[in-house]
Amino acid sequence: MKIAVKLNEDKIVINTNNTNEKAAKEQAKKEGWALVESDPAFSIETEYLWTVRESDNKLVHISTGMTPDEEKTQADALLGKNVGTTLTAAQGADKKADNAVAGLAQFGKLVAPLLATPQPSSNTDDGGTK
Repeated sequence: MKIAVKLNEDKIVINTNNTNEKAAKEQAKKEGWALVESDPAFSIETEYLWTVRESDNKLVHISTGMTPDEEKTQADALLGKNVGTTLTAAQGADKKADNAVAGLAQFGKLVAPLLATPQPSSNTDDGGTK
């Protein structure tokens, strides 16, 4: 559905005509008004947070310059990137841990025969020293 919005000199929405599409089209003929496609997230109570992007005449948030759908797409992409980075770091840590365990196992194989050889406790048969 099309609605008409009025922008102030800072390009902030300051008034909205969303009674019906016919009324919005008539309102948009007046100076300072623009006819735009309504966005489900747009609300008259928060119209001051919105503007109209000149390149495609869409309602966008002033803070981001994006529609709510574009914001969600960007957030999803950033989340995916962060998850990927975290997963890569975790896989690197797992590989380091695996290498450490393998190194200790190899060290254990080298030391085990030395520890298994019986060592005399004294240099005499009766436990004394000569």
